[in-house]
Amino acid sequence: MAQAEKISCQKRDIKTRGHLKELKRSGLVPGNVYGKGIDNQPISVSQKQLVRTLQTHGSRGIFFLEIEGSEDLMTIIREVQRHPVSGQIIHIDFWQVRLDEKINSTVGISIVGEEEVMKKEGILQSGIKEIEIFCLPQEIPETLVCDVSSLEIGDKVTVADLELPEGIEIVTELDAMVATVVVPSIEVEEVEDEEIEGEFVEGGDEGEAEAEDTETTEGE
Repeated sequence: MAQAEKISCQKRDIKTRGHLKELKRSGLVPGNVYGKGIDNQPISVSQKQLVRTLQTHGSRGIFFLEIEGSEDLMTIIREVQRHPVSGQIIHIDFWQVRLDEKINSTVGISIVGEEEVMKKEGILQSGIKEIEIFCLPQEIPETLVCDVSSLEIGDKVTVADLELPEGIEIVTELDAMVATVVVPSIEVEEVEDEEIEGEFVEGGDEGEAEAEDTETTEGE
């Protein structure tokens, strides 16, 4: 199960755009908490705390929001908005969850064993990086491990081949490709080079034949 991390935040009033700019100048990120059967709650979170938490634990899994002056909430992150140039977090949305209700979530795929594929002179091509699942919040895995060490050239792994803990349903299409092993492209380049060299040889013979015909004519 993904570890639940705590994030401290404060309630905020919905005011003007200038107020949001002031929040950001103060090192705070505006956000919202949504949920089934609850009113939308505007909040603000420390930029430093948020960056540190996401760098350490990622954006998947469960997060306990410690809201100042309110009851703590168990949530997942629905959306993180970043500045298109600086990449700085400018807004974040949380979704309140219940332990007894299944939810849709995404989980990343971690590929291991690529060095064994390279020993077989194969090239590993990766497909999708994460899949969507449906399960209870406490059952969301931190990551799914895909071991490709036994793959041979031409083999592939699809979503249907992934091993998931019991109780987790896959939402992503089962035939979506996770990884495949292909022949190194250098072999294709060598074949192309040989074909090009052959064309030059054929062209050279024709040039020599034309030169011989010219010399014979001039001699006559």
